Amino acid sequence: MKAIIFDLDGTIVFSHPTHFAAYEELFGEFGIKWNYEEFNNVFAGTGAPVIIENLLTRHGITDFDLGVLVKKKRDIFNRILENNKLKTVPGFFEFIKTLNERGIKKIIASGSNRENIKHMLINIGAESEFPLYISGEDVKNPKPSPDIFLAAAEKIGVTPRQCTVIEETTHGVIGAKAAKMKCIALTTTCDRNVLAEAGADMIVENYSKLRI
Repeated sequence: MKAIIFDLDGTIVFSHPTHFAAYEELFGEFGIKWNYEEFNNVFAGTGAPVIIENLLTRHGITDFDLGVLVKKKRDIFNRILENNKLKTVPGFFEFIKTLNERGIKKIIASGSNRENIKHMLINIGAESEFPLYISGEDVKNPKPSPDIFLAAAEKIGVTPRQCTVIEETTHGVIGAKAAKMKCIALTTTCDRNVLAEAGADMIVENYSKLRI
């Protein structure tokens, strides 16, 4: 293994509740009420364009500018983030220290947009650890497509088989395996059995339980 590709939301930071709050505010303008369980279990990891388009069309709303709404959701998220400190998954910084000591490359591959990724890394004090990342804006197809993981491997100059992905959603696990990469799944979002069915090679609670 020469590189670790990290998802961000739910894998490094517990940011799903903050994302959901931003979606709630956005969808509230259309009179749409949503539940956290569906967001967390069905849509986590797919990215704002997929979520916004799906929810609006499902409610019979077709006259909207997707790009404008994606930007609006991003801005709402960043505004909420300014007044809230995100928590990292237990053991994360210790795990990063181990990777650095062993010279293992690392990069983020997140369905979030570039600006949200930047703000989250700054929020937790990890921006210097991840100068490189691939966002949902950088690839055509969202997870569970393997595109974002393949782009991440290319960015840091390694082959897919030299990479291990750390994820926490079924979309992420499926995408990682489709990219021909090993995948470690954290149980921060989905049930262990669901992650196993998606094809995870290893399943752990958090980084403090992970040995490489």
